[in-house]
Amino acid sequence: MDYGPDIPTAVEREIFAKPPLKAMIGQIRFPPVLRINDLALLAAYQDAVRSEFPEYAPEQQLNVVLGPAGPQNATVGPAYRFSTSDLAWSILVTSESLSLEVAVAERYTNYDEFIQRFELGWSALLQHFPPNRVTRQGLRYVDHIEGDLRPAEWARYINADLLGPLIGAFGSGVEQAVSELRFNRDDGVLVFKHGMIPAGPEGTKGYLLDFDYYNEDSTPETSVASVVERFDRFHDLQYAFFRWCVTEEAIEGFRRGD
Repeated sequence: MDYGPDIPTAVEREIFAKPPLKAMIGQIRFPPVLRINDLALLAAYQDAVRSEFPEYAPEQQLNVVLGPAGPQNATVGPAYRFSTSDLAWSILVTSESLSLEVAVAERYTNYDEFIQRFELGWSALLQHFPPNRVTRQGLRYVDHIEGDLRPAEWARYINADLLGPLIGAFGSGVEQAVSELRFNRDDGVLVFKHGMIPAGPEGTKGYLLDFDYYNEDSTPETSVASVVERFDRFHDLQYAFFRWCVTEEAIEGFRRGD
């Protein structure tokens, strides 16, 4: 692996009783397909995914363009959400993107389920609204290990190489500390954020591990097989990195469901 420290290149996947996952999203962006906003035509897409995603809700999505002067050219456009009956998973479709989101992280099972659900949503889009290119593809996992611990105490659960000064001279009295690392790779960019920070609606204290892997190279390869192959590469690296970030004590806790 050509980034970071000595991270294993192959780690066997494991399903935990209680993983620290808080949010997960896979997204593909493409040049605008305006026919998606025709509700009469969108009904055929709904029929194609209804077996897994029976719930439907229209939304308005805010799109912000980031320029040298900061956020600008904000626009609001229609979005269409198709959700599972328990609202745990949802496909969000706009004229420029398709996203698969885990809305209830506790219901996430494993990466294979993500791929199965994404294949359904993407193959239906290819059938009814085929884009001519993929302009961006990304996969993001946000983990938050909950705990009200002093900086040095996080060494029980987090690789000490990540904690740095928190377990040394700067550890005393620190309430929040977040770092961002950006790795340029041959197949995209991996942005890794980590640190002590409250999260969730109740501001629960804990340690953040946020892995965002994306590629913005435009490609005409839009087939289900090609997008899944890219997701596979992203996920393998993200999972290996996650396992490097946490200690065996943390893994045992995820296994037990602590």
